[in-house]
Order: sequence, then C-alpha cells, then structure tokens
Amino acid sequence: MEGIIYKVQPYQEHARLLFVYTMIGKKTLLAQGSQKLNHPNRILAQYLTQIEFKDQDKSFLTLSEAKIINDYAQIKEDYKLTKSAALMLEIIDLLIVDSYDHQEIYQSLIKALQSKQLEIATLSFALKILRPLGYPLDLNADGRKVLGVNVEKGGLVYQGDPDIIDLDVKESIVLLKMNFIPYQDLEAYEIETIAKIKSFILKYYQYHLQSTLKNLQ
Repeated sequence: MEGIIYKVQPYQEHARLLFVYTMIGKKTLLAQGSQKLNHPNRILAQYLTQIEFKDQDKSFLTLSEAKIINDYAQIKEDYKLTKSAALMLEIIDLLIVDSYDHQEIYQSLIKALQSKQLEIATLSFALKILRPLGYPLDLNADGRKVLGVNVEKGGLVYQGDPDIIDLDVKESIVLLKMNFIPYQDLEAYEIETIAKIKSFILKYYQYHLQSTLKNLQ
C-alpha cells in the first residue's frame, strides 16, 4: 500500500507515529527506532513523504517492508513551497473522515504535488476538495450580470443582489479557473490576486466548515 505522511509525532523514546493518508483512508503507522540517527526508518519517517508499506488491514499498524516512493526533496528545500504543500496536508488532517472517496482525494493530492505551479495547485486543491467535503462553490452563472463572489453565499453575486462582494469579477474568473482547470494546466497569477484568493479560501473554510487553515494565515 502507498500513502502520504501528513503528520509525524514522537512516540516513546525512539519511535515515531506516522499519520498516513492512503487511497482507502487514514492509517497510523508505528515506526520503531525512527528517532535514532542511524536507523534506516529515520529518513523514511518524515513529514510530506510518499511511502509504500505492508498493509495489515488495520488502522493502526507497525511500519513494515517500507520504502520511499517520493520524498519531495525539491519542495522541502524551499520554505514557501513547503508551506504551500502543508496547506493540503492540513486539510487532510483536519477535515477528511472515513466516509469520503479517498481514492479520488488521494489522486488529487498527488497530482497537485506534481504541479509546476505548486502554490496555485494547493489553492486549487483547497477549492476542488470542497465538493467531496459537501460545501462546493456555486460558480455557474444564470445569465444575469455577475459582479463577483460572496463567501457566505458560497457563490456568485449578481447586479442588484444585496450581498457583499468578496472577490470582484476579475478575481472570480481566477477562482473559477482554479476550481475547474486540471492541476497540470494551471498558470501563474499576480501576487495581489493570489493574496485575495487565499483570504477568500480562509474565510470560506472558517464560515462553512468552521475550520481555520493555519497555513493560509
């Protein structure tokens, strides 16, 4: 079985608990000896590492027959990229429970991590995952003149509506692209626009999912 380590916690004197997200859900692995400097599991048992391991059909198991699939070294070497990737793992940690389509979410996570525009891809992931979480944005226009997007409404604001405009038309188009365009086709945007999109996503999660994403603050 394969998975992404989304959280690591020291356990007893020399071990670590690895919280891993897989195509069938969350697993907790006991990595014996992984806090020792010379232990073979030390490098493998790291945050933001894709690993393969022997599954024992249990939610809590001892790490066995493990190897690294991708250590995402290029991401880890850059603080900004690491913080971006951490946003996706934070969402996995806080909001994903047993009832979701884990295969779809896991594959989406891997594709986002492979994107050349990682910062944009992580925001795109935060938007795309709203659908399986049950709180998708409604960005389908009905023919009326669109003025922007509102957080509380979770959708478009039309001319004559009393709703506050959290993103204007230009920013709403970027939001739309991030929500629907595949990760490999995402493009770069202006810093100011990205900042506004981040603020929108932060507020959206706070309002609709009662969750504050620390990696967006």
